Amino acid sequence: MFALDNIKLVIWDLDDTFWTGTLSEGAVTPIDRNIQLVKTLTDYGIINSICSKNDEGPTISRLSEMGVADLFVFKSINWQPKGQRISKMIQDMGLRPVNCLFIDDNPVNLNEASHYVPQLMTASPEIIGQLIQALDTKGAPSDPGHKRLRQYQVLEQKCEARSMASDNLSFLYDSQTQVMLHDDCLAHLDRIYELVNRTNQLNFTKLRSGREDLEALCTDPEVNCGYVTVSDRFGDYGIVGFYSIRDNECIHLLFSCRTIGQGVEQFVYAKLGHPHLTIVGDVVNRVDNSPCPAWINQLQNSTESETQDKTRLKVIIKGGCDLKSISTYIKTNCLIEEFTHISPTRHNNIENESHSTNYLTLDRLSNAQRQMILDECIFAAEDMFGTSMYDDDVALIIISTMSEPNLGIYRHKQTGIRIAWGEYMFPLTDRKNWDGYVSGQLFAADNQFTIDWLEQFSRNWEFCGRLTPEQVLGNIKELMGRISPNAKLCLMLGSETPYEKNTQPNYKGRHNDYGQINALLRDYAANNDRLLLVDFNNYIHGQADFTNNINHFVRRVYFDAATQINRYIADITGKRLEQKSRLYMQWKSLADRIGKTGLFQTKFYGIIRRPYMWLYKRLVREF
Repeated sequence: MFALDNIKLVIWDLDDTFWTGTLSEGAVTPIDRNIQLVKTLTDYGIINSICSKNDEGPTISRLSEMGVADLFVFKSINWQPKGQRISKMIQDMGLRPVNCLFIDDNPVNLNEASHYVPQLMTASPEIIGQLIQALDTKGAPSDPGHKRLRQYQVLEQKCEARSMASDNLSFLYDSQTQVMLHDDCLAHLDRIYELVNRTNQLNFTKLRSGREDLEALCTDPEVNCGYVTVSDRFGDYGIVGFYSIRDNECIHLLFSCRTIGQGVEQFVYAKLGHPHLTIVGDVVNRVDNSPCPAWINQLQNSTESETQDKTRLKVIIKGGCDLKSISTYIKTNCLIEEFTHISPTRHNNIENESHSTNYLTLDRLSNAQRQMILDECIFAAEDMFGTSMYDDDVALIIISTMSEPNLGIYRHKQTGIRIAWGEYMFPLTDRKNWDGYVSGQLFAADNQFTIDWLEQFSRNWEFCGRLTPEQVLGNIKELMGRISPNAKLCLMLGSETPYEKNTQPNYKGRHNDYGQINALLRDYAANNDRLLLVDFNNYIHGQADFTNNINHFVRRVYFDAATQINRYIADITGKRLEQKSRLYMQWKSLADRIGKTGLFQTKFYGIIRRPYMWLYKRLVREF
């Protein structure tokens, strides 16, 4: 029996392990206890992945039908041997093999995995019952908001972007890594204690201090203590490091494995003045007397003359997951990303970036009004009020319209302030939804709702429904009047093709909502040369272009959308857009023709997908 506390990752085989049957030979039967186990493991912060010999398209579709596709990261689904795939997966995730468990019904696969990854834990499906029993005795879930899952989803996106970069240094510069050092350690002592006692690969002193010892260190005036936060264009990683220094000697210097390969440890060590450090045991990266890596905090170091250069004018991309997927392919060194993110203070999911009501309201509030929202709105956080959208040196602002018909609008009864949050079909002020919010059955964005808080919120705020298409247009017009007169606004238009596998009530008929909004915006853009459109309807050829809902698409769709944005950036900044090669143009034409035939929606899709994806990756590298 494995110690559950040692497991950070469970890698699943699928056929006759996660489900009954072989997918490539016909239908498979879900195993309910396995589905529930994946959900429960995620609730406890244990990550799930897949290493399966199957075709990726049909496999993801089947997992989506079971409602668990999004709970797996770094999925490896192809027909190659499993040992080397598992080795690469663990390396990409920054984990140690001793903390990873591989479950497979085939002893050959288990032995092969053990050969390539000697310290890996391996087991047949009989282990599943023991895992369930161990979880039953573990107490309350430690990560009900799935914060750890989202962190690995960000890491997965970063690994994909790294694989497409021309070289590693270019990738590091394009990542726009921001590292901050903070000294209010007592406010985050629980997280620091967790880091000190769980971190291994980038823990330079290996000192395992108790909570009381850490509290004493952090209150000792003779000790320099601080924690480290990291963010980049892929997301906000929160607190990922800690240091304590006495008499220029490192007591603690440690970083989460999620920062491996970014140079964060060298940046912090240099910022601290290269204190004396005795390294204990093995670490994956060393630090030395070199200066801070130039790619970290590079935006803070740009000179005024550079920002006045037209090619250095800022491009703002602001919104949710659809914009995150596009940003990977945007070609500019001055991209500023304002994405839905995890608050480093409240550790909840901040959704304000994606809705016009919020970015027209929040930055204008007084300090007293901001504090009122922080006090009364559990879903708010200190970092939600700022934006670079209205800066004078902004050349282009990229936003999506796909949250406009989804989020609910709430009005403060005394001040009239309006904010947008949550799915409009489930108002926070409607008592019939309260049990769902408290239990987590309804989307709560990592907020721990209580009946008392919901009652208090309902006394202060009233629900106003969602925006009408006319109100969306009105907000866009207001935004156009507020941004710099030299800036242009680029809007992403949602799909007017329905997603036929939709099971979510809040997305029912959404294609019709988008159609009404799009019609108004197209008319407005026709007479306003500062309003640019990127219409997803131009890139969607059929159902195979969706992933799990009407707002999520396959990578080719995001790439095509980003190509149009890159053209806009080139036109605005006067920078020549890199010409695509003949191979690119031939492949792009072929891909468009195949997509329009509807072939991707037939039984032949599984056969052609592998060569299609190979060509697609060639396409991305070329661009």
